[in-house]
Amino acid sequence: MANARKQTLIFSPCRFRGITIATMLFTILFSINSYANQYVSELKLLNYTDTYGNVSLRYARNLTLPNPMTVKGNLNLEYSKIERLPRKLKVEGNLNLAYSAVKQLPRQLVVFGYINLAHSQVTYLNTGLQVRGDLSIMGTKITQLPPYLYVGGDLYLANSAITELPKFLVVKGDIYLGGRPIREIPEQITVGGHIFK
Repeated sequence: MANARKQTLIFSPCRFRGITIATMLFTILFSINSYANQYVSELKLLNYTDTYGNVSLRYARNLTLPNPMTVKGNLNLEYSKIERLPRKLKVEGNLNLAYSAVKQLPRQLVVFGYINLAHSQVTYLNTGLQVRGDLSIMGTKITQLPPYLYVGGDLYLANSAITELPKFLVVKGDIYLGGRPIREIPEQITVGGHIFK
């Protein structure tokens, strides 16, 4: 019995060490694998990136974008089947999602140029969205613009589901309604150009 206890005492720490080492190895391998997946995603994007930093993913399918993602130029997903954008996305040029399968914009989105959502699957805009260039939601199912929306260029609403403009809307350029039956234009909006019906 004494020998059995000694053996148990001798082997228990070894088992404990084995579990600890296995756990550590799993954690290291998982971390390397996660980094590798991000690296592979970024490496794949090299095939879609030009020398100016523009990324063109037109008609792209089954491609997972890295998160976070920074694009030095324009990001073009026109007609792509990609449904999800990275949770954190920065585009130093323009963002073109026209006719794409993207369903929503990231919460952490920074775009230095225009945002084109024409005929995309996007159904709503984030509160506090700021667009430095033009914003087009033509042909979308977006029914409401968020309060405090800022557009540094022109705002295009033709063939959308918009029926009213939000309070505290700021558009530095023109607003093109495209025949939309806007019921009321609040006094609290600021338009630098004109409103065209």
